[in-house]
Amino acid sequence: MVGTTLRDLRERIADDHEDGGRYYVACARTGERPVPVAGKRFPDRATAEEAARAAAAYRAELRQYDPRLPCYDLVVSEDPGLRDSPIVERSASTGAGTTLDFCHDVAAAVFEALTALDERAVERAAMDAYLHSAEAVVDPDDLCLVLLATMATEIDDRLGPDRQDEVLRAAADRLGPRSSEDPVAATLDRFDGLSLVDDYAIDARPVDPEGGPDRSWTVTLDEYAFDLTGRRLPTLPLAVELLRHRPERTVAVTDARPVGDGAWRCVVTAGGDRAAGLANAVPAED
Repeated sequence: MVGTTLRDLRERIADDHEDGGRYYVACARTGERPVPVAGKRFPDRATAEEAARAAAAYRAELRQYDPRLPCYDLVVSEDPGLRDSPIVERSASTGAGTTLDFCHDVAAAVFEALTALDERAVERAAMDAYLHSAEAVVDPDDLCLVLLATMATEIDDRLGPDRQDEVLRAAADRLGPRSSEDPVAATLDRFDGLSLVDDYAIDARPVDPEGGPDRSWTVTLDEYAFDLTGRRLPTLPLAVELLRHRPERTVAVTDARPVGDGAWRCVVTAGGDRAAGLANAVPAED
């Protein structure tokens, strides 16, 4: 399974990582350090070379479901100064990168989470459904969007809300924490920067009248990139990013409804009794 391979390769690189190491892996042409070696340093050249081979294998696994995943000529470099090196970081944990990076980072983390939680049937179904859908995609630029939208549908159809929460929370943990006083604004600002939304609006209000930590936001999304059918709102990428900001809270996406051409409105809650709408949010009238 893809998830098993990705997890093993990522763990091998993480095990060899050493803060303050003098060696790192980057593209010989661009200097970029793609997932899964972004931000990683290694104690010696031999260890870094092994990490480069593992990273190449990792990205080859990802490429089996999207051949447009960028190829990098990964080489080992030495950086004695550490802090003065003009390295271009591309990592889900930094918020940098492209739409393709984001989609594949989230997809890989979800596949790994499904494997770790022994949801192999869901993992296989998501992969098979994606490969089937990809055959009909005319624009290859849409492939990474189809991947997450398809994955969201399979998870929604096969797992209950509590199990979805476990899977997406585990995926968010693999991507690393983010921090913001307003997680919804930070999430949608990132989506806007990646052209995953054309525009958005947020109306925030407290849920707890006593001023507790639970909060709710009414969100409007204009031209949300993962909405490929107009019949349901694929919330999986949104939920994973929100859980990175609020890992201690339950996230729910409710009251989703289309509002005009290419726009959706929904309510996002951090806190509350239970998770809801984490993979897909279906309009109430459905």
